[in-house]
Amino acid sequence: MKRTVPLIITAAGGFTLIVAFFIPATESWGEVAAIWFDILAAIAFILGGGNLVRNHLKKISDQTAGWAYSVITLAAFFITLTVGLFKVGARPMEQQEYYGQRFASLSLEDFPLEFSVEGTIPPKKSGRRLPDSVHGQLVADAAAGTISFRGWMEPNQLDDLKNYKHLLEWQATVETLYDKAQPPEPLRGKAFYHAGHRALAFAGRMSEFEYHTLRELAGTPEWLAAVDALYEATNQTAEIECPADALPERFDAAAISPDLSYDEELQRLRFTGPMPLGLRDRMVRRFFPVATPLSPAAEQVLVNLLKQAGPLSEAQIEALSKAAAAGWTFDQLIAEVNRAGEPVQVPKTAREMLAEKQAGATVIEPMKTVGEKRTLNNLQQKFLREFDSSEMTVDDLVEGLRRMGPLSARQVAALRAFLAKQPTAAERNKELGFALLRAGPLTEEQRDLMFGDYRKQIRWRRYVGRLFAAAHVVKFPWSGEYRAVGTPFWWLYEYAFKPLTATMFAMLAFYVASAAFRAFRAKNLEAVLLLGTAFIILLGRTFAGVYLTSWLPESLSFLRIEELTIRIMQWFNTAGNRAIMIGIALGIASTSLKVLLAVDRSYLGTGGD
Repeated sequence: MKRTVPLIITAAGGFTLIVAFFIPATESWGEVAAIWFDILAAIAFILGGGNLVRNHLKKISDQTAGWAYSVITLAAFFITLTVGLFKVGARPMEQQEYYGQRFASLSLEDFPLEFSVEGTIPPKKSGRRLPDSVHGQLVADAAAGTISFRGWMEPNQLDDLKNYKHLLEWQATVETLYDKAQPPEPLRGKAFYHAGHRALAFAGRMSEFEYHTLRELAGTPEWLAAVDALYEATNQTAEIECPADALPERFDAAAISPDLSYDEELQRLRFTGPMPLGLRDRMVRRFFPVATPLSPAAEQVLVNLLKQAGPLSEAQIEALSKAAAAGWTFDQLIAEVNRAGEPVQVPKTAREMLAEKQAGATVIEPMKTVGEKRTLNNLQQKFLREFDSSEMTVDDLVEGLRRMGPLSARQVAALRAFLAKQPTAAERNKELGFALLRAGPLTEEQRDLMFGDYRKQIRWRRYVGRLFAAAHVVKFPWSGEYRAVGTPFWWLYEYAFKPLTATMFAMLAFYVASAAFRAFRAKNLEAVLLLGTAFIILLGRTFAGVYLTSWLPESLSFLRIEELTIRIMQWFNTAGNRAIMIGIALGIASTSLKVLLAVDRSYLGTGGD
């Protein structure tokens, strides 16, 4: 029985994988078998690790020859296992952290709000159940002819339900249910319920009005306790030390957010509530103006300033001019804003298409045109070309454009998005400084002129990052990648395992070289071919081989050693590898059949094992 059970498991798993590979209808069988394989492999790894620990502990306790190496092996094993298994130092995955939100525990059964619409859930031909994202939340009442949803429906749940059945009536019903299963208007986009996490969530700082609005939605003890906990969590204040000289010029906390403040006496930067990613990015750039295109006059002013701080060669002036011309232009910005003012094609909702169908339409177009054509007039374009970010903010620019003519919301969004992608003046000056350095040396004063603002921006960015981390409560601390750059596991692999591996193979290289010397003696034609090929390949991988045949003219370039190396590897080596792989594949197939049919049982061990 001890040998029969493994044999049955092996045969069943093998034949299942073969059937799943060749028959598409049974593809899911292979997925299930692969999951069980992973489970068994995990058990095998645990048993293997236990066996390794037992054997080395026995060596250490008996103090047999080489027991010190066992100590090193066990220490490395436990250190690597700890930092990898517990993901020590690994940052959480950003897409799972819900930045800008706070959570309060609330089970789905305790969520008091349920929303219903008329309709039925259509059956799926494949027999597939409803999407997992709405499991337990969506319920159909066949007697009443209604569909109910517990909780607030999220956009991904709407998409999953619409894709469940591509039926216009069903999709229209889902859209109606989605609009109904939302928080009240004052809380729209702020209050959420994540059923998978069994948590009530709120984005940003909860005000008194929002707090009372949430409490008035229901009066159950569980709901009120969750709302109270959420209000307390979203009103916690995070603070960091921030010296006054690290603040940007013209720093104004109120211009960023009413939740941001700075205590000048204690030199503390404070933020109340969770900080969204967008607010963090605005804090980094808000007081560092965007780099506008350098006019010839502005470029000459910069050159004069640099000359006052030290000598500047003609090559440097030319490099500066080329680097400045590589930036964006006002024509590009005007074209982007005008493009956003064009009418756009957007998908129709299922309810709109259903209404057309019920009205008797024979052809239903899935897209519709929205918006009116709006382009910047001459006054707006002139005002835009005169934009100077050192004297005017982007908000001032938008306000000025609106005073001079119509400006749609899409055009404003396009304008802000375009400028947000451009470097700040400090970042632009840094690139100009590097261009100058590539063309010649700069004095210390010239370096300060070109890089001083960028140093301030980087310093401010670090403080903003610290405040953002202090204001964020980690939701899933173990969600990060244990092999991410900078983690202890990555450090061990990069700076311990890889160097040790390279050292081992470097030592083996001497043995390989001596063995090759003995094997490549030209005793016959085959040995001569092997020796000549190896000699060409070895030389072709070194600088010496390239140098020896570099004198050959272009017409005879195919005789250069590096070219011969490429041809040998691409033609002869590839052909040999393919033959070997074919032989290996045939061997695997025959061995696998012998194992599955119980002809070969050597993998089960001998009878004495």
